[in-house]
Amino acid sequence: MTEEPRNEGKQSSSVAHHENEPKKQELTKRNADFMYRLRKELKESKLNDEQRSEALIDTETRLLEAQKTGKTAKQLFGTPTQRLNEIVEGPKKVKIEAQNNNMWIRALDNGLIFAALFAAMYAIMMLIEPKTITSTPGPSGLLAIILTSAVGGIGMGYIYKVLGSSKKRPSVWKQAGIVVIAVVLWIIFYTSFGMLPPVINPTLPFYGYAILAVAAFGGRWYLRRKFHIVGGIF
Repeated sequence: MTEEPRNEGKQSSSVAHHENEPKKQELTKRNADFMYRLRKELKESKLNDEQRSEALIDTETRLLEAQKTGKTAKQLFGTPTQRLNEIVEGPKKVKIEAQNNNMWIRALDNGLIFAALFAAMYAIMMLIEPKTITSTPGPSGLLAIILTSAVGGIGMGYIYKVLGSSKKRPSVWKQAGIVVIAVVLWIIFYTSFGMLPPVINPTLPFYGYAILAVAAFGGRWYLRRKFHIVGGIF
């Protein structure tokens, strides 16, 4: 007579236990759609079944974790095609390509090499022909070097972005026109910066230019190493 209450108690306890278990987290509607499209693209890829399965599990796990902070699949991976490229080619290669195509990273890279070359040139001139600098100090002033290098770096960064694109590369004549316009504008800026007053555009002694050249070369070396930059003017 006492068995039924005992069993009934066990069943009630079991039901209560299941009710208290946390529900399995599910993908949001947008993230689920992302996974659906990614599956379709993976099927068309050259990956084998095991690689596809691993990629899907990894992607879904990361999405579920990102959902907790409100991130979407687009914010985390971009488009399904971009995620597929990351899976096939590896995240490092995708990241490196993005960095190499970043106009501002390219601009900084080129600006530093311009500053290094100008500083090295003026350092040599201060040793060989110091009168050349003292007679026309404008272009060799510190501010003029910085501004000229910055403009040159941005210009080269833009040229690389336009001419370096394999998808939307302009015609040969347009490429030549862009380069000519960029050079002419740079010369105009170079001349203008050379007219800055010495108060805000002081010249440096030999060791000042030497330090600037070394610092710019070192900064560029670090930048290229950190962002895996390849190519460029030098």
